[in-house]
Amino acid sequence: MTSTATASFTVDQWEPQATDEFAGNDLSRVAIAKTFTGAVEGTSKVELLTATNATSRAYVGFERLEVSVDGRKGSFVLHHTADDESGMTVKILTGSGAGELTGITGTAEIEIEGDDHRLTLTYTL
Repeated sequence: MTSTATASFTVDQWEPQATDEFAGNDLSRVAIAKTFTGAVEGTSKVELLTATNATSRAYVGFERLEVSVDGRKGSFVLHHTADDESGMTVKILTGSGAGELTGITGTAEIEIEGDDHRLTLTYTL
């Protein structure tokens, strides 16, 4: 059975770790920390790799969540990919669930409107 859990989140840390320029492309690594409140409650740490140039931008990242989802405590990993052409895709990494979230699968949607940040997790457990 598929369930949906929605939470607000704050970005507690946005820290560039390294930057490099290669043939007109800016390559960066960024460390991020978040706090979630709502049906997803807890914290996460994100590692992003980004690439930007005069005509496009893209990123890939992995986010390690230590949270409760609808009251079930555990952890799992979100795999992020995004670019200007395809948009953003965020999926739960198969086999990454632990604790009461062992076996979790699904996707996530991230919405940012001004200072409001929201995560909607569509999952099966």
